[in-house]
Amino acid sequence: MERSENLIAALSEYGFQSSETRAIFLSKCTVKVYSKNEMIFSEGKSNDTEYCLIEGLVHRFNINEQGDQVTTGFYLEKSVITPHFARTLKGKSLFSLQTLAETRMAEFPVSIFNELRYQHKAFQDFGQKVIEAEISKNILADIAYRTSTAKERLLALRIAFPMLENIIPHHIIASYLGITNVSFSRLRSDFSRK
Repeated sequence: MERSENLIAALSEYGFQSSETRAIFLSKCTVKVYSKNEMIFSEGKSNDTEYCLIEGLVHRFNINEQGDQVTTGFYLEKSVITPHFARTLKGKSLFSLQTLAETRMAEFPVSIFNELRYQHKAFQDFGQKVIEAEISKNILADIAYRTSTAKERLLALRIAFPMLENIIPHHIIASYLGITNVSFSRLRSDFSRK
């Protein structure tokens, strides 16, 4: 199976500097291709896999009491999906993950990854870096969401995810921003007039 340079780049960013540890990672993972709008895992269902997004775009979401999808985050290529221990409770996923474009994902069984963490420092360091990045990202997002206006949240989204508005349906972005589709359309209009 073809190994992507994006996967090697992602591994390097997270501390897999040696060709030996990258080779171990590549030998233990499975690279899967998902089509657009495909579910990778679902809220409330069992899941025992770690994920590294090689190429594509995915979003995480939950279903609210009205039965609507509420997007709570996006992942771009060369990123690691929230680690298993942080996205599950009693073995069940806390959110759903769905592709927004054709996506290639490196998937790693949690049990094997945990074994490797105890055998190779690079895997332990990888886990630590992913956790630190996730905590930092979520705290910043939580603060911004609670203290910013919808306009400020949209500006932050545009900086973090350039061109996202041109790629995915606007109702998903509106959901992420915590506003209605109509409000999102008005915000975009306000920006285009300036």
